Amino acid sequence: MSDTSKALLDVRDLAVHYETGKGPVKAVDGIDFFIRPGEALGLVGESGCGKTTAAKAILKLLPPNGLIAEGAIEVEGRDLVPLTGEAMRRVRWKDIAWISQAAMNALDPVYRVGDQIVEAMQAHIEISREDGLARAADLFRAVGIDPSRLSAFPHEMSGGMKQRAVIAMAMALEPKLVIADEPTTALDVVTQAQILARLARLRRERGMSLLFITHDISVVVQTCDRVAVMYGGKIMETGPVREVFGAPFHPYTMGLTNAFPTLEGAQKELISIPGSPPDLLNPPAGCRFAERCPFATDLCRTEAPALQAVGPDRGAACHYPDRVEEFRRVAATNQAWEEVGSRIGAEIEGKLVPDHAPASGEVLRVENLQRYFDVSGGMFGKTRHVHAVDGVSLNLQAGEILGLAGESGSGKTTTGEVLVKLQEPTAGTILSEGEDIQALRGRDLKAFRRRAQMVFQDPYQTLNPRFTIADIVGEPLKIHRLARGDALRTRVHQALERAGLRPAALYMERFPHELSGGQRQRVAIARAIVLEPRFIVADEPVSMLDVSIRAGVLNLMRRFRDDLGISFVYVSHDLPTIRYVADRTAIMYLGQVVEIGPTETVIRERRHPYTQLLIDASPEPDPDVVKPPLEAAGEIPSAIDVPNGCRFHTRCPLATPLCGWEARDVLAALSDAVIRDANARATQDEVLGKTTREGLDLKIEAPKGRAPAEAMLREAMAAKHPSLAEAAQFDEAGGALYLRFDAKEPFALRDLGGGHAAACILVDPVR
Repeated sequence: MSDTSKALLDVRDLAVHYETGKGPVKAVDGIDFFIRPGEALGLVGESGCGKTTAAKAILKLLPPNGLIAEGAIEVEGRDLVPLTGEAMRRVRWKDIAWISQAAMNALDPVYRVGDQIVEAMQAHIEISREDGLARAADLFRAVGIDPSRLSAFPHEMSGGMKQRAVIAMAMALEPKLVIADEPTTALDVVTQAQILARLARLRRERGMSLLFITHDISVVVQTCDRVAVMYGGKIMETGPVREVFGAPFHPYTMGLTNAFPTLEGAQKELISIPGSPPDLLNPPAGCRFAERCPFATDLCRTEAPALQAVGPDRGAACHYPDRVEEFRRVAATNQAWEEVGSRIGAEIEGKLVPDHAPASGEVLRVENLQRYFDVSGGMFGKTRHVHAVDGVSLNLQAGEILGLAGESGSGKTTTGEVLVKLQEPTAGTILSEGEDIQALRGRDLKAFRRRAQMVFQDPYQTLNPRFTIADIVGEPLKIHRLARGDALRTRVHQALERAGLRPAALYMERFPHELSGGQRQRVAIARAIVLEPRFIVADEPVSMLDVSIRAGVLNLMRRFRDDLGISFVYVSHDLPTIRYVADRTAIMYLGQVVEIGPTETVIRERRHPYTQLLIDASPEPDPDVVKPPLEAAGEIPSAIDVPNGCRFHTRCPLATPLCGWEARDVLAALSDAVIRDANARATQDEVLGKTTREGLDLKIEAPKGRAPAEAMLREAMAAKHPSLAEAAQFDEAGGALYLRFDAKEPFALRDLGGGHAAACILVDPVR
């Protein structure tokens, strides 16, 4: 298909098997792909398709039962397959570096981060600790971290910082190729966008190549040059990323694009791919996707198609590339995939019929909700508070989905857990159908539990591994004494079928470990709906799921709303999924609601700058949408020591002098100067001397006098934000220079009409 003679990495006919007691699992079964120097290749597909196995084979990091059965892995013409021991160790980090999915697991918790980076260098090159730390400081500046954090332990850094530290470690020896395995899956969209932007910039500046592994096609569209789509251990399609997702040739690629929600484009019905990937212990004889394909023929089921050229630099493993226009048209319809579901016994149930008529009216009302956590103040024993939820007011109507959006640390999950009384509020009122839930005890509390349920983020940890699926889903019915014997089994069967686990009899006696991640999440949903509650809090229920499974779960929520009248509070940082399912959306930032209203209005008008940041950070799967990189959004502040005034002002490009600037913002500006210039720290020490934060004000020693100190401070403040310099008032007292700032209150929500409100000084309320 393409000339690979100039490829940096050339993988040919690679097969990787895992030896088991039942025989070899053919996790990767004869794949070919290449990466040119300076190029980024995305490797996408559902879980279990062989993406990570292929990557680990390149680095020879397979587990003991994994072996490369055949094939070649050439880096600049040198085959890595025969290499072992020390020869292969020299390749790792120096020629090929690895960025793992879980940054916390990649960093040793008992070593300082800087020492870990130096250790990685010293394992491969001769370098002193001092020179190693100096290089590590340059790497931290390159990824946007203050070099002073080199002395931190991993637990002292946020998730985004840890992931950037891992990227810095991967860059330490200037490798030719970096393999990134789901590097942003566990991060919120803003942190993800910043890390991807930094990674792209480093790749351009250093001319390195990138193999990016993910199930998120929107990230690949915005990050990579080419893509290879994997399924069942095979490559189904490959080519330039915008061509592949803009005009796919393989039905599997068509299914993936149908299942992904979009933010900027038209709101369309998501279509999930019925079924699941094949068992690679006994893979099918023909095309691996044939069972789930709307267009499969007898030829597809008996003969595996070869990856053949379908255009310049493009290939597809399909027997019928000449029918691609027909396939694209039919694959965009629900009917085509519903027929597949019917064929494999995974059809969607018709309109759901509730056991009793859904109620109407207001389900939930929250007024000035607060939830604080006490933390020790150190040696003096002063207790401080984590302001997890700080003055939230909202309501939820019957048959409504309310989205709660925001970054990690915004207070979304805490809010959700307080709403279902898994946590007690510090202050405020929560009314459930007019009843104050704080006062509920005993029998009344048990009755509330029946009408309020929660679905958690991680289906791997929320199901009892010793219970069968029938026991897990039936437990709420036993607790509330609603059914027993055959009646209980009938209601469990109905709940599983409603949750899309059809036929239910196939799952009743299984244990959680025998199910896929998507099936486990559907079990969790079945457990939540078996009581037909009035409302469900769904906390990031699809963040850990594959694209096609995600679409099915989102569609389930809409069906429960429409057919059963169940209300949802849908917690997520992912605005495209919120736009798809939510009727109204509340944007949360650092414990407060900063914008709320009808979802389409909030996304279209985006009146609060934080809403705009979330939208800018959301990756877009539409190949026709090109978003500028997002590098300088900063990190969410501490909820222990909350910012003065508007809590978003520290990151807001539109902040005014009235938004609440303070001393810590000046210190952040000085730290930014150090990141930009390695010599800035010494100059600051010389001109400013010791700087001390005293509440909102900053005390500056200024050993060389006021004029040079004031000039340096004004320059640093102006570089951070012009309004910071305007808000600062210089003063002298007791032989020291002071920067004074006024105390400000957070802005209240301003009514914009039509149920839309935003807490920003820049919006004019309806009069």
